[in-house]
This record gives sequence, C-alpha cells and structure tokens, in this order.
Amino acid sequence: MATPTHLIRIECPDEESTERVGEIIAEIAPRPTCVGLEGELGAGKTRLARGLARGLGLDPDVISSPTFVIHIEHSGATSDYPCFSHLDAYRIEGEEELESIGFDELVTDHDRLVAIEWASKIASSLPANRIDVRIDHRGPEERAITLLDVRDDDAARTRLREALEARAAAWCTPLGGERSCPSCGSHCEDPESRPFCSSRCRLADLAGWFGGHYSIGRPLKEAD
Repeated sequence: MATPTHLIRIECPDEESTERVGEIIAEIAPRPTCVGLEGELGAGKTRLARGLARGLGLDPDVISSPTFVIHIEHSGATSDYPCFSHLDAYRIEGEEELESIGFDELVTDHDRLVAIEWASKIASSLPANRIDVRIDHRGPEERAITLLDVRDDDAARTRLREALEARAAAWCTPLGGERSCPSCGSHCEDPESRPFCSSRCRLADLAGWFGGHYSIGRPLKEAD
C-alpha cells in the first residue's frame, strides 16, 4: 500500500452529487481499479456505486445493493465496455467465500472496476492498490465524502485529485509532516478545520478577506 499524499473531502448536498463523485472516479482512474466503500446503513454507498457504473458508460439504474448475493457483475452491450463488479462484504465470514467468486482474479482484471461495500470487513484480503471512500451523513440527502487514494501511481493519484477539485469542489489537504495554521501558526489537529487549527481561525481568515487585509498578487485571468 502506498502512503496517501492527500486527504480529499467532498461535501455532497444531494444524491446526484454523491453519484457524481463515483462517476468522476470511474472516468479518471485507469483499470484495474478497486474502490472500498465505507459508511453506515443508508449513507449512500450504493448511490456512489451507481455513479461508478455511469462513469463506465453502464446503466446506473440497474445497480442495487448486492447484500444477499455478495457479487453482481455488470457489463455493457458490447465488449467495448469495461466490466463493473459490485460486491457487498457485510455477510462474508471467511476468505473461502471470496475464493468462490474468484476475488483475486476480479481485482487484477485490467478491464474491470471493482467496488466493495463494507470493505473493512475483508481488510486483510483487499488489494494494496486501491481507493478508499467513506461516506457520512450530514442531513436527509447531504453527505460528506472522505477519500484516501493509496494507489502506488503518483500521476494517477494527482489526476484523480485534480479532477475531484475541478468537478466536485473537493477540498484536499496534504498529509504527512507538520502542518501549521496559516492564521495563528499553531499545530493543526482538527481535520474539520484544516488548513486552519480551528473554526475560529478559519473565520478570522475569512474576515481578513472581507476586511481588505488580503489581496491577490496578480491580475485575474479568464482561466481563473
């Protein structure tokens, strides 16, 4: 497993934006790709899986939770479409169940994306080269997504991070090393307030912009 370089956070105000995150992952990540999905019941794991299917050019409306069958395979109308394996590990009790569905072959198939709900249930069997996604409730439809990309391809991690920033308003925090609050200089320990050490410092920085204490160092261009 590669050491992730960034913590990627995305606030999703509705189900469509949750699905959109999955679509971006599927469009950008080269295969084979394994996506581990975590979150409480009803958090939106299957909704994000529908986005993964959509990003592969498959019909998202046929995606449902595979809880009782463990593995459902989806493929397109022709061989030009990649395969999508949708797994639910909640009821898996041993590695022999994974062997029965050919798990090792699935996650190494170069024309397949594998998404695993409740992936932590089979943590010891997961491929090291994967994308971990956690979805948390924020309201009836609002969700917060936390993504850790532990693939060993630096360029692929950068492409996905930049795509999520540009297309899903992702907020990315560098990991590793000491992080100092840009407002007061204290060590940053609160992940909800990064890159600031607290919500107070975050609001103080915002007040500085409103008060005219900061300025952009060059004229804005159309690309900005």
